[in-house]
Amino acid sequence: MRLLPIAAAQVLPLCSTLHVPFHISQGSIEEVQNVLIVLRDAEGCESIGEAAPFPVLTGDTQQTALPACKQLVGAMIGRTPAAALQWIHAELWPAFSQTPTALAGVELALWDLHARQMGVPLGALWGRAQLCSTETDITLPRLAPEEVADFYRHFAEYQFPFVKVKVGGGSVDDDVARVMALRACTGPGLRLSLDGNQGLTESAAAMLVERLAAHQVQPLFFEQPLPAEDLAGMARLCQRIPVPVCADESVRTVHDAIRVFEARAAGMLNLKFMKSGVRESLLIAELARRHRIPLMIGGMVESEIAMTASLHAVCGTGLISVCDLDTPFFLTERFTQSSPYHGRSAQLVLPSGNGLGLSLRNALY
Repeated sequence: MRLLPIAAAQVLPLCSTLHVPFHISQGSIEEVQNVLIVLRDAEGCESIGEAAPFPVLTGDTQQTALPACKQLVGAMIGRTPAAALQWIHAELWPAFSQTPTALAGVELALWDLHARQMGVPLGALWGRAQLCSTETDITLPRLAPEEVADFYRHFAEYQFPFVKVKVGGGSVDDDVARVMALRACTGPGLRLSLDGNQGLTESAAAMLVERLAAHQVQPLFFEQPLPAEDLAGMARLCQRIPVPVCADESVRTVHDAIRVFEARAAGMLNLKFMKSGVRESLLIAELARRHRIPLMIGGMVESEIAMTASLHAVCGTGLISVCDLDTPFFLTERFTQSSPYHGRSAQLVLPSGNGLGLSLRNALY
């Protein structure tokens, strides 16, 4: 084990078209425009990270994340990964609050390099569970009912355990029609969750659950139906509907998680590296463990690079029971030589090797 300083870095655009546009209640992504971070130490050991902006959710874009990543990694030359991580956590989070995905992407690259230098898989730095695989769901974007069958045919062979259906941003009738179009494809055994991305009112969210119940459809949980700051409404909804409410956009920091717990505004939390960073996400996970609150993990529209980091968190900590790690399946491009996403299966198997366990395709740089 040799903890060497960072000697070189590259920051590059990471772009891909999508098999299906990713429409949610707050906006949509037609093409992935992310950022790749590559770090190398003095002996040529290479690590990778990814920043994945989703402007309507993260507030930044590829155009803002690229220069922010370059500024960050430029200042880290000569520091060891561990020292650079400490510096980020102690001093930089407030200064880069407008580009959260840049910080998260650089943080991922630093963790990857640190794990590679330590000679261990990334998840081993984050816990002792050391699981080797998990299953992910698949997300049905806000598609028109007549588009759902094509979506289902594209992904049916993957055998996803359940489907997360994007709702909100339109009428309850539209959302019910989308769910029923999906059930027409799957049959009565459909298992699903709902994700509002802050796009519903309290009454509309309750009505949607009631309308679905009339069709013998009960979601596993309802993710962020109301605006992030409406904890009182979320708390009332927890008492009003027969399915758990999961907080996502309401929880970016440990402080946010404490506020949600105190308000009794959710029965689950959704972790995302791109909204909270790695260290803060792990702290939220530990807090949820102490409060016995179930966890899920998701992301923005990320490639196999960032999503494999989240998979390491699942397998390392053993604290996350629901996985929404599906977005690499939406991308038409693969950026690594192999990954858990190179197959066509909901079963995600952790790569072997140190760090992330991923190697970039040579054509990328």
